[in-house]
Amino acid sequence: MGNTSASASDVAYAPMADTDSFWPQVPLFQCLPQSLHPKLTEISEAVSFEPDTVLFREGDQGNEFYVVKSGTALFEMGPDVELLKVGDYFGEGALVGTGTRIATVTAKTKLDCLVITRAKFEGLGLHQQLVIPKRTKISRRHAMMARGNTAKLTLTPSILQDVLKANNTQRASDPPPKQPFLRVQWQALHEIFSERVNATAFLLVPLGLFVKWKGYSPGVVFFANFLAIIPLASILGQATEALANHTGQLIGGLLNATFGNAVEMIMCIQAVKAGLISVVQGNLLGSVLSNLLLVLGMAIFASGTVRHEQQFNAKGAAANMRCQLVASISVCLPTVFAYISHGHHEEQAVLQISRICSIFVMAVYMQFLFFMLVTHASLFAEECGPEEEEEGLSPTFSTALLLACTYVVFLCSESLVDSIEDVSEDYGLSKAFIGVILLPIVGNAAEHATAVSSAYKGMMDLALGVAVGSSTQIALFVVPCAVMFGWVFDQPMDLNFSVFDMVCQMLAVFLVSNVLSQGETNWLDGCMLMTVYLLIATQTLFIKE
Repeated sequence: MGNTSASASDVAYAPMADTDSFWPQVPLFQCLPQSLHPKLTEISEAVSFEPDTVLFREGDQGNEFYVVKSGTALFEMGPDVELLKVGDYFGEGALVGTGTRIATVTAKTKLDCLVITRAKFEGLGLHQQLVIPKRTKISRRHAMMARGNTAKLTLTPSILQDVLKANNTQRASDPPPKQPFLRVQWQALHEIFSERVNATAFLLVPLGLFVKWKGYSPGVVFFANFLAIIPLASILGQATEALANHTGQLIGGLLNATFGNAVEMIMCIQAVKAGLISVVQGNLLGSVLSNLLLVLGMAIFASGTVRHEQQFNAKGAAANMRCQLVASISVCLPTVFAYISHGHHEEQAVLQISRICSIFVMAVYMQFLFFMLVTHASLFAEECGPEEEEEGLSPTFSTALLLACTYVVFLCSESLVDSIEDVSEDYGLSKAFIGVILLPIVGNAAEHATAVSSAYKGMMDLALGVAVGSSTQIALFVVPCAVMFGWVFDQPMDLNFSVFDMVCQMLAVFLVSNVLSQGETNWLDGCMLMTVYLLIATQTLFIKE
């Protein structure tokens, strides 16, 4: 595909004279009275593109709507590619939204288009007479804090009735009859497991369990199960999303909060049970730092490579960062208390303080969920109206997949955790480096890729929902849960995360809060976040037990 790009300012437009007969060939306009066709011709202009010309890229801004008059074009939205032919249209976001392109469009052959600008479209009143179907939707989990900017297109009952009567092709767009239940479930499962990352689970999971069963060296066991958990985390996230789609918004949010970071939770439970308190604390700290510094930094930098400035939902980000600050304070206070106190009595006091603080922190997270999903949902939810229902995994199949995947993650994480101490001794890696740097990669690899690719395509709110939202879940929910499980297993898991951990978390929160405070970022902000992460990673290599 060529790298030539075009915009409204790069091409020459010419008025179209003999196109009245073309409009009936466009399904989108077939619902309009024929008397409006000459007016469509008056407001449209012709433009031609050479093969391999990029008309616009995903995330760009524009106010032109295109209808293909001759030739073909490629419509690329994420991994999906559609071939546009005569009568197809694209760029509809310029007419009913903020003008942010949702896809990349490239001329495959010599392409002739009719172009209508937003001002002329609204001047003719077409925004009140046409229903433009939405092409995509964002998953609930990743869009939890992403604020959509797509404007709603509302129709009065009289206009809607006229449109439906006039549209002779409307029946063709009616939803097809429902397929047999088992076939739908099979197709949904096939879609999940056929994804490139998820498919590797069929090789890596048996391999990880096999090397553990055969008693291979700790390094081989650690590495094999380390790789196996990466696709399992992706499958677990999709199973959670499938189940959440069958619940209300609040219950769905609670499911995402509980299972959204299930891999981290399971590994923490295994490590707490094994008495690896420093590894647990390092893993939790590393998950927060990797999301706030590495993932967010990479996402901002990726966006900055294709656009000068990137704007986002500053209010939603600010709410998450205030929660992060509360979580940091909950770690800071017990750590400072332990630092200024000495003796066995003080250790017990720190443990009791940590357990009490964990209850308060979990209560804060419940309040944040209520704030995000109920009282102030407009700050976080996509403003594009109700989503169309789609056939997918049923609640029963979703639950079965969720439980089965959770159990397999439990087996692989058990093998992983059991080999940590031997790996640390055999390879000279500090437990701090393993916990803070290596383990967080396992549970978040799929989401890391989602955040970076979304930011590169201009969907910074979605990237923030993945990076900042996930770190908030870990800081306010997974961390106190780990303390509670330490209580259950009679292990001294507390919020005394060492002075180094405390300082790293506080500085990271303050830095990210500053970067996100203006509601816009650039590539330099991303470089600064990634640099701080590398500084912390370097320190962990030299921390001695």
